[in-house]
Amino acid sequence: MRKMSFPCRIALLYIFFGAIWILFSDYLVVYMTSDPHQIQQFSTYKGWLYVLVTGILLYYLIRNEIRRRTQIYNELLETKRKADESARLKTAFLSNLSHYIRTPMNSILGFIELIEDKDTSPENHQTFLSYINESSKHLLQTLNSIVEIAKIQEGQAKVSCQNVHLNELIERVAGIATVDVSTARKDIAVTTSCSLTNNEDIVWADADKILLILSNLASNSIRFTEKGEIGFGYSIDGDKLVLWVKDTGKGIPEDKRSDLFNDFLSNPSDKYSFGDGAGLGLALSARLAKLIGGNLWLENTGPRGTTFCLTIPNERSK
Repeated sequence: MRKMSFPCRIALLYIFFGAIWILFSDYLVVYMTSDPHQIQQFSTYKGWLYVLVTGILLYYLIRNEIRRRTQIYNELLETKRKADESARLKTAFLSNLSHYIRTPMNSILGFIELIEDKDTSPENHQTFLSYINESSKHLLQTLNSIVEIAKIQEGQAKVSCQNVHLNELIERVAGIATVDVSTARKDIAVTTSCSLTNNEDIVWADADKILLILSNLASNSIRFTEKGEIGFGYSIDGDKLVLWVKDTGKGIPEDKRSDLFNDFLSNPSDKYSFGDGAGLGLALSARLAKLIGGNLWLENTGPRGTTFCLTIPNERSK
């Protein structure tokens, strides 16, 4: 049972003792005066005063109770809305996730069956193995993204800063992208742009998380660029360090940009979806950016080409 508030207890005590005063005060007045007119006036005044004060108290009590119940009702509605939205998002997430896991798994199993088929020529084995390798990477990246997002939501993700050579970091990401381009067999040139010398490019940051963010952006660029160029680089903007990934791909439709970093963005029925595995690539990157005190945004996109930028504090080496 809910404990009664202090104002309510004061009001009820007033009403209770006031009623007792109304009943027994006449006997006290009789001892104080024998004038019937004064006795009548006193009885009238005390009655109206009691009714007035009691009415005011009841008005405020009822008003506060209505407000309290309205607030509780609104909180329950909001809780129900969030629960319904969470259930809807989880359902959509599982539906999309099952699609993105099932698709590479079917590809892996299908090519394994082709390799085991005696009618398959040995020349095709290497091609099928490369397809299996690519599908396995997409599947592993999906699962890793789920694990990383779960860690961030549970507060288990930690930031581990160290001295980072930006030039080496950019070259490392470019190397990973070059391997992925070769695996995907696409006509894409990978370029880098480093504005600082090797002695000036040292910053204090979490290299692993930055590498993961840039790798996710690179994967998206490779996935949606058939021919052209993918570039990596950085620039200094005051106390901010801006790292960017740009490509000459098909760009991002305008109706997709507002929800670009949502966890449950991708729909298996969409012709154009983002991220690897249920839209988790960009969502994970955005959360990692906030975790390290930065921000991730889409700077430019058009019919041809997209540029993503990651901003982090420009803390010099320690």
